[in-house]
Amino acid sequence: MGIMNARPKLEPGEELRWKALANHVAGPSFVFFGMTSSSSGQLVVTDRRVFYQPSRIDTMTRQARWDCPIDSVTGIEEVDRDGGDIFAGGLRRRLGIRTAAGVEVFVVNDLDKKMPELRDLLLRRSN
Repeated sequence: MGIMNARPKLEPGEELRWKALANHVAGPSFVFFGMTSSSSGQLVVTDRRVFYQPSRIDTMTRQARWDCPIDSVTGIEEVDRDGGDIFAGGLRRRLGIRTAAGVEVFVVNDLDKKMPELRDLLLRRSN
């Protein structure tokens, strides 16, 4: 919790497992005349789902929250640099969370350290 980011909003009985500051590559931006941009916030993993919660400022500019049940995550991948999307973290390697709907892309610091943690949390299935 802080000035920019509110405490993650959990459902009753839900347990927080992991969180990190992140930017969500949100698609076309009216600010940058059709260029892809990202919004700042937090990527959160609980015992039930993974979600992105925009910062307080990005919430005021109507940036969308992203939410996905853990069972719907089919893969975690590294999205390579794309210099054309400079406002969407395109100069950095990014995190991709794959679902049946496609890949959601996030910019997170220390990606090499966070990938194994996220694989364990999001791809571990009980048999």
